[in-house]
Amino acid sequence: MRWNERIIGDEQLSRYRTNQTGSGLVSRVNALLAEQRETWPLLRENYESFSRIETKRVRVCETEVVVQHNPNRIRSTAAAVDKESINGRRCFLCPENIPPEEKGIEYGDDLIILCNPYPVLNKHLSIVHRKHIGQRISGNVERLLMLARDLSPEFFALYNGPECGASAPDHLHFQACSRELLPIEEELRADDPVMIEDCTSCADTAREIFEIFTLSGCGRSVIVIRGGNGEELAAWIYRALDELARASGKAEAMINIICTHANGVWNVYLFPRSKHRPLCFYAEGNKQLIVSPGAIDMAGVIITPQREHFLKIDSADIERIFAEVSLSEDSVNEIVERVCEQAGEGVL
Repeated sequence: MRWNERIIGDEQLSRYRTNQTGSGLVSRVNALLAEQRETWPLLRENYESFSRIETKRVRVCETEVVVQHNPNRIRSTAAAVDKESINGRRCFLCPENIPPEEKGIEYGDDLIILCNPYPVLNKHLSIVHRKHIGQRISGNVERLLMLARDLSPEFFALYNGPECGASAPDHLHFQACSRELLPIEEELRADDPVMIEDCTSCADTAREIFEIFTLSGCGRSVIVIRGGNGEELAAWIYRALDELARASGKAEAMINIICTHANGVWNVYLFPRSKHRPLCFYAEGNKQLIVSPGAIDMAGVIITPQREHFLKIDSADIERIFAEVSLSEDSVNEIVERVCEQAGEGVL
């Protein structure tokens, strides 16, 4: 089966578009979600289950994270992503292997927007490449920025690296989720509300905005790159990713990325990683916590598929998990300094 047989056109979506004045892509995506919930039983059932999930807020260093008990996410959280396992299974992002009810809409020439059947947040999308090519951010930062822009302000876009959260490291894909809950963004707004307000002034002002800095006091390393000029922003992101890869000795940096867009300005959160999973994932008995951090976890929504783990996980556990999987704060600060020096800029 080919992707063309999986595409829903605007005519089919027309009766599901309740807000004809909304953003073109956002309106189409919301119509897709409505159509798929009506015609795809698994998606409908899992969204009904999602509406009943348990959550709790936990203080981590100077910030808060949300812990979520989401049993439907066990397939992704515990997915085997070693090379042998990946080679031995059918790719669940290729059109011939997805459920027969699953449909999508085209985005550009080579991406398809689908409804993620195992939502972590409200309105959870998977944006997959038409071709079965490997998960790689090199050459794809621009796609991520455009997705965040075109789905704004209702959604944020994300990328999980092949070694730190992507359950399909063999097939290029992004994700997007409703922006209703994004703790890392709450921290940034609390830290610098004047800049957020200033971003609304005008498009010309927005294009002049540029900052690169790290966040402290949140238990994990975070590089924030903010700006209104997409080309400039992509260039800086590539510089940071190249330097992170060089420091790790890998072809591609281990990274999770969250990208938001509003009022003409992108906020890009880079979470440099040191490893995929913490020790507690592999522990036995009472010491085990099935937590496998991806971009959403690093952004402050910790997914726990097992209820006993949801109940017992606490601040110390999460601080330890973040510390184990994150590149050290000192290393990240040094890398940001080098990036700025190479670009002939001081640290902003």
